[in-house]
Amino acid sequence: MSRAIDPKTAANLNSVNLQQVYEELTQTLTLPSYPSTTLLEIEILKEFHFPPGQTILKDNNFIAISKLALVQSFLFARTRLRAYQTDPTLFSSDDISSATFTILLFDPEHLTAANTRKRLLQSELQRQNSDHRTVLEQEKRTVDSLLTSRLHRHTKSPVLWSHRRWLITQYAKYGLSVEVTGDIERIVCVAGERHPRNYYAWCHARFLVNISNNNFNRGKLLEIVQTWCAQNHTDISGWSFLSFLLGRDKDAPGVIAKVLDLVESLRLSNESVWVFLPTLAAAGVMTEEAYSRFLEIQKELLEMETTAVADRAVLRRAVEWCETYRSPSADRVRG
Repeated sequence: MSRAIDPKTAANLNSVNLQQVYEELTQTLTLPSYPSTTLLEIEILKEFHFPPGQTILKDNNFIAISKLALVQSFLFARTRLRAYQTDPTLFSSDDISSATFTILLFDPEHLTAANTRKRLLQSELQRQNSDHRTVLEQEKRTVDSLLTSRLHRHTKSPVLWSHRRWLITQYAKYGLSVEVTGDIERIVCVAGERHPRNYYAWCHARFLVNISNNNFNRGKLLEIVQTWCAQNHTDISGWSFLSFLLGRDKDAPGVIAKVLDLVESLRLSNESVWVFLPTLAAAGVMTEEAYSRFLEIQKELLEMETTAVADRAVLRRAVEWCETYRSPSADRVRG
C-alpha cells in the first residue's frame, strides 16, 4: 500500500472522531482475541469495497481495513506516541504497543515505532516472574502478521525484518529455542511469494540457519525450499538460499538431480535457474555425472527453436562461467 493520500481521502481525514476510528481498529487487531497460533491476514482496501458506514471487514483472522480508516488511525497513534515520548507516564505499555502496531501497519519503515516496541519488550522481559516465551511469542506473532499479510511494502521491509532478527536474538539470550524449519516455511516462504525476489526474507532464512547450530530437520527444510523454488522458478533469491543449503549438505547430489529433472521436463531457460546450477558446479558441489547432464540439457535448450534470444545468451554465459571458474577439485567429485 502506498503512503500517498488521494485528494478524496485527504478531504475526509477529519470527518469523524479519530480516536473512535483508532479504537475500533486496535480492538480488531488485538492478537489475544485470536487463537494463539493464528497470524492475522490483513489487507488495505479502497472505500468502495465496504458497505456504507463500515471501514473494517472481518472473517475470522482475515481482516480488511479501508485506507481512510488506517490513515485516520495512524494520525491518532502518531500523536499518542509523540506524547508518550515526552512523558512516558501518560500511557500504559499496552496503549503504546497498540499505537506502534498501528503506525507500523501504515508505515513499516517507521524506525521510532519499531524501536519503541523493542524498549517495551525489554522492560517486560526484565520484570520479575516474566514468562519470557509468552512475551516473545506474542511479539513474534505481531511482526509475523505484518510480514506475511498481503501488504506489499511490509513483506520486504528492512525495518520489520531487522526487528524480527533482533527478536530472535532475544530467544537465544533467554535460552529459548526457535523452530527454524517452521519459521522458514510459514514466514519466509510466504513473504517470498507475496513479494518476489525478497532479499530481506531470504537473508533472514540464512540468519535462522546460522544461529541454529544445526538444531533443525535439515532434510525437511531442503524439501520445503526445493518445492518452493520449483513453484517460483524465476525467483533468484529462493535459488540462492537453496544453493546456500546445498553447499553444506550431503544430500546435495539428490537435490541437484531433481532440479535437473525439473529444468529438462519444463525446458527452463530463465536466468535464475541458470545462475543457480553453474554456481553449484563451480563450487564443486555438483558431481561429474550431474555436470555432464547439465551440459547436455544446456545444449538441448540451445538447439530448440522456441528458446528466446535473451535466454540463449543466458545459457551460453552459464557454461562459459563454469569453464572459467569451475575448480579442478570439482572434477574429482563423484556421486
